Amino acid sequence: MKEMCIDVRMALHSGIGTYIRNIIPALSNVFKLKLICHPDLIDGWPFLRQSDLITTSCPIYSVQEQVILPFLVPSCDIFWSPHYNFPWAPLRAKKKIVTIHDVYHLTGPLNILKRWYARQMVRKAVQQADQIVTVSRFTQGELVKFNRGSEKKISIIPLGVDSARFSPSNSHDEVKLKYQLPDRYFLYVGNLASHKNIGRLLIAWDLIREKLPGTKLVLVTKNKIELPEGILLLNHVLDEELPTLYAHARALIHPSLYEGFGLTPLEAMSCGCPVIVSKVASLPEVCTDSVLYIDPYKIEEMAAAMEKLSQDDHLRAELIKKGLQRSEMFSWEKTVEAHIKIFMEEKR
Repeated sequence: MKEMCIDVRMALHSGIGTYIRNIIPALSNVFKLKLICHPDLIDGWPFLRQSDLITTSCPIYSVQEQVILPFLVPSCDIFWSPHYNFPWAPLRAKKKIVTIHDVYHLTGPLNILKRWYARQMVRKAVQQADQIVTVSRFTQGELVKFNRGSEKKISIIPLGVDSARFSPSNSHDEVKLKYQLPDRYFLYVGNLASHKNIGRLLIAWDLIREKLPGTKLVLVTKNKIELPEGILLLNHVLDEELPTLYAHARALIHPSLYEGFGLTPLEAMSCGCPVIVSKVASLPEVCTDSVLYIDPYKIEEMAAAMEKLSQDDHLRAELIKKGLQRSEMFSWEKTVEAHIKIFMEEKR
């Protein structure tokens, strides 16, 4: 059995954390794993209690991790970093693999120093890794744009959806009661980073809320924010409660300006929830014709889409059907199998 070391310090993050938690337990049946993690993770992810751990408190994206990580990675057959914070120094692993989900930090509104450091991290990861996994053709194109010649190393593996968990049938009335959900609401799920475009969403909602009496906008996020009347903020939703929120929503609205993949729309589709999504970045590649597209920079268009799905039951039914069909094409089993194939290949 091949020995594999994995940096799982981001296991409880959104996005990348979902990726880590859905793949690594399955890998334990194929590889002998050693997992690099922060001590605080152990209580938050029970799988770690039965794993062979290498613990460290060094912060992610820090200079400190670049000093410490090369010494923590043991002699092994494979080292895998599920994010581009890859060790710069030589490692004792025979094969080195990195997953790069997006390159937003190279293009987004970061200060010059942070953007420079992110650029160095991605460049070093591309140089040091024997193989690179990306999650979409869009991210592959972005990566090649910033790192010429990297295309020879890149494999595209889409993310998956847990259809047993994200299902129309996995909805519970007690969750509706717990959060006092209205009968009609539009749903946003995610953080409030600038590229998520929440500011325009709130303005769009303000344009139409009086036209939709009894309807609310529900934001599921861990961020705290002051909100006007008619918007319900939920900061402490449990993972197992999300399917209920998706299933009862009039629609999920995902007005992001940039996504390397876009897992949230797929999870909503899998729950039978219609989706309004930005026609940018990887989202058309992932969602195809199963959603209602908007230009995320046009507030009036965003408002009109919500108003339309509030009134047009025929369109909702069509999007629900298409969304369920599209989401069936993505599973974590397929994602795991594709990763194992990459891990087992000889170095290119």
